[in-house]
Amino acid sequence: MKNDLCSHQSGFGFSRTIETQLMRLKPQPLFFLILALAPLLHAAEHSIKLGDNPQAVMERAAPGDKLVFLPGLHQHGLTKHRSILYVDKAIHIELSKGATLKLADDTTKLADEPEITTDQDAGKKLDDLEMGGHFDLIKPCIFTLRIDSEGSEGGADTFAWGVFESADNPQGTAKLPPSASKFAETPHQRVAITGDWQTLAHGVQVRFGSKTGHNKGSTWFSTYDGPVAYGIRVGHGRQPDTIENVRITGKGTIDMNATHNVQPGFLVKDINACVLVHGRVRGVLVEGITMMDTNRSVMCYGEHTGKFLPGGKTGPGESFDAEDITIQRTRTINPNGAAYLLGHPSFRGHLRNVKCNYNYMETGVTSIEPNFNLDGYEVIGNVINCGGLYGAIHCWRCSRNGFVMDNLRIDDINGREVVGIGAPRGWESPEPPLQRNNRNLLSDPVPVALPHVSPFGRRMLVSDYGGNKVAIIAADGRVEWEHPAEKPQDVWMLANGNILFSHLRGAREVTLKHEVVWSYRAPEKTEVHGCQPLPDGKVMVVECGTKRLIEVGRDGQIVREIPVPVKTKNTHDQMRGCRRTKDGRYLISAKGDRAILELSAEGKLLRTIPTPGDPHEVRELPNGHLLIACGEGEAMLELDRQGKSVWKLGTQDVPNNPLRLISGFQRLPDGHTLVINWLGHGYLATTAQFFELDEQKRIVRQFTDHARFVSINKVQLLDVPGDPAKDEVWR
Repeated sequence: MKNDLCSHQSGFGFSRTIETQLMRLKPQPLFFLILALAPLLHAAEHSIKLGDNPQAVMERAAPGDKLVFLPGLHQHGLTKHRSILYVDKAIHIELSKGATLKLADDTTKLADEPEITTDQDAGKKLDDLEMGGHFDLIKPCIFTLRIDSEGSEGGADTFAWGVFESADNPQGTAKLPPSASKFAETPHQRVAITGDWQTLAHGVQVRFGSKTGHNKGSTWFSTYDGPVAYGIRVGHGRQPDTIENVRITGKGTIDMNATHNVQPGFLVKDINACVLVHGRVRGVLVEGITMMDTNRSVMCYGEHTGKFLPGGKTGPGESFDAEDITIQRTRTINPNGAAYLLGHPSFRGHLRNVKCNYNYMETGVTSIEPNFNLDGYEVIGNVINCGGLYGAIHCWRCSRNGFVMDNLRIDDINGREVVGIGAPRGWESPEPPLQRNNRNLLSDPVPVALPHVSPFGRRMLVSDYGGNKVAIIAADGRVEWEHPAEKPQDVWMLANGNILFSHLRGAREVTLKHEVVWSYRAPEKTEVHGCQPLPDGKVMVVECGTKRLIEVGRDGQIVREIPVPVKTKNTHDQMRGCRRTKDGRYLISAKGDRAILELSAEGKLLRTIPTPGDPHEVRELPNGHLLIACGEGEAMLELDRQGKSVWKLGTQDVPNNPLRLISGFQRLPDGHTLVINWLGHGYLATTAQFFELDEQKRIVRQFTDHARFVSINKVQLLDVPGDPAKDEVWR
């Protein structure tokens, strides 16, 4: 029986090729028969011709199969979960050159159910707005309502309102229809709240639950628009099992046909996308395809069952997280919308490890948004033509651990920035990404090639935080050895020749043959930003989130826990390089507190030493002095036992090498000091990564290798003798 939807049969019989092979087989035991057939039973390829129902093909396909859209126009309505094609299994979808998957005309129409968007900036005392009446369905609308006065002496509060007669983003390039007011304008002022239904426009009414008790400035947007639609959707948000290994590739197009459908407005929770990755999904590749005429080309985010709390926090619940998503070499032609949304403030699961690289896009507004709960991302080598006011790439809300490099903004005569960073008032700010060589073609100077830099002249071990690796560099500049590590900081060569390093999720000891001989994994929702080998073989680990130092045995079990009284609540900012002294005291680099804390061997706070910046490393020298790297305080300090400064390195002390963020050091036996100049937070490739100073603060040698190393955090010179576990390496 022939299956017209498939080029190979799957599940109903053998293909002609397999039948021929069977005829050639001699009788033999079943086990050997299965072995002989195994190479022939490869995944099936299903050809989708014009007029075929792609969802029906998906339902019949087995995990690992391939679906190929043949050239031509594949125009369809919506099926499962508001998508043309819903994916719930490992599958490879290929859009052949000339194939277009398009939403049919008039699939989505203007609806009379509004969506209320609460402005989180205002910190509302009351959030009691209701929308009613009978919307006239003439055109999409966004109503803006704002409390413009608080009643006094028993008088009612008042509100202002206006209607924007469109749902398109006014920052885009679309020609918007005439409207009674511009977006967010409120020409109707000082309307007293009656507590009953009050008429606005287009048949819409509004009611506040209380006449008084609101605070001035509280704002609501109510959008009347079309329902959501997706092209290819992977996951519906709360699927219990992880969907893995989905590929969407080819030279074809996904067209959401917003020109002939009513889209959701740009302010609402659910908006259209050509590709949506949602919920418990892992390992998705979107490559090569063109996406057009939509709100967004690709959106990725997790899901969470917890209650939404002001400012983006989430109440207790289950998290459905997405991770390992790659979007590369795609084209977005979307002059009235945007391109890639990575994380969503209304869908509050986590999104991890996203790569959005080497894509081309034409959009009406900001093209790429690393957004809420995104942890770990690359935005590299993209070419962007957009109308975004806040940057072609806008790092938004609490995105973190990003790397934004070699992106080009084109066709912009206004000199607008390539990368914007920010968050609405009341939201957790994003962690600034590591940036390098992002340019506005028409306004930024062409980068000058870096001059050749001589080798450093000493063999050394480095941790490259931005490059996600630790490495040994020979005296002549060769990279002798390197090993992957997620956001490493402390790194040590032990007496046995092994390498111990901290990484974002824990600490690990590896051999030069890359064998893991010891490891510690930190709890969820924590970060590790340091470690130190101890004389008895244990390892001290600096654990943020739990606010503790722990000593971990060779079996990976915690032997001792030292609570640290840091005040900073933000996990990422609590601590950096901490050290245990020879007599058992603990020196804490309390980054967010901008102080060094000294604890007794029993964990009692002995003293607090304020620092001019956010300290990243502290060390007690053999003479009892403290050497402190003051982070973005642009300084290093040496303090005597009484806390008096006896040596200081400031940004003016190192000619032609501005101090960006001093993240570490090594004091050498001859009195020289190795200073590590971390170049994150917008300073990638701007100056030397570390240098060696003599006692008069003159540069003896410096290291600059921006081609192979991104942002070096710690260095250990390997031609200086000493066992770090015995406190013989002064860093």
